[in-house]
This record gives sequence, C-alpha cells and structure tokens, in this order.
Amino acid sequence: MVAKIEHKNRTGCPIACSLDIIGDHWTLLIIRNLMFSERHEYKDMLKAEEQISSSILTTRLSKLEKDGLIASVPHPDSQRRKLYYLTPMGKDLIYVMTDIVLWAKKHLHDFLDIPADKQALLDNDPKKFIDITLENLDHWEKHNLS
Repeated sequence: MVAKIEHKNRTGCPIACSLDIIGDHWTLLIIRNLMFSERHEYKDMLKAEEQISSSILTTRLSKLEKDGLIASVPHPDSQRRKLYYLTPMGKDLIYVMTDIVLWAKKHLHDFLDIPADKQALLDNDPKKFIDITLENLDHWEKHNLS
C-alpha cells in the first residue's frame, strides 16, 4: 500500500490542506453527528442512517482527535465507554457545515430530510441557527464535562 502524501507537504493551498483533515465524507458525517444530531457516543454514531462500519468509525474518531477537531472523556457510567465532543477548532466548522446545508437546500431539496424546527431557522435566520447550535453544544459540555 502506498502511503498518502498530505497536501500540506506539496502545496500551500488552503482548500487542499483542509481536505487533508476533513476531505472524506465519513469525517464530515461524524462532525455532523456531534454538531447537529447530539450523538456523542460511539454506539450512537454506529446507529446513524449512513451505516458507517465500526473499523472506519474507530479510525476516523482517532484521526479527528489527533488532528484536534474532537476530544473525548470517559463516560460517567462506564470507563470502557467514551463521550466525544467538538473542540473549538471542530466547532468552527459550523459555518462550513451550515453553508453545505444551505447549498443542499438550494440544489438537492428533493432528497433532503431536515427536521421542521431546523428547517424554519435555516429558511429565516441561518445566523440564529448557528447561534442556537453553538449554545446547545455549550450546554451539553457544561452538563457532561464538568
């Protein structure tokens, strides 16, 4: 197997370098799970509709921790389990993720399934959607990381 040469070793292009970290769809779906779907446990991420395999999920979670987008703490109910959460660096992706959602709403609307409360916010006030999402993440952290 040939080793992957990261873009940062070839180019200073910000898009290419960013794709080294977030360039596969599983990574963005894990970030989505943590950001919008309140899925903070490995087992809950495995249950997502996209059906990620356990080996890919394990690998991606480890890579995201190494890259500084997520962190984990032991689960309060069992030291064998972890709770994953977004770091400030990971939370900063909310703007990119929201823009992807807005792009999809414009171009892929026939295929989308967005909860009504989120749909209304996205239609009327995307900034408020972002603010509420960040508040929810902060609330989760205060409740689970204290």
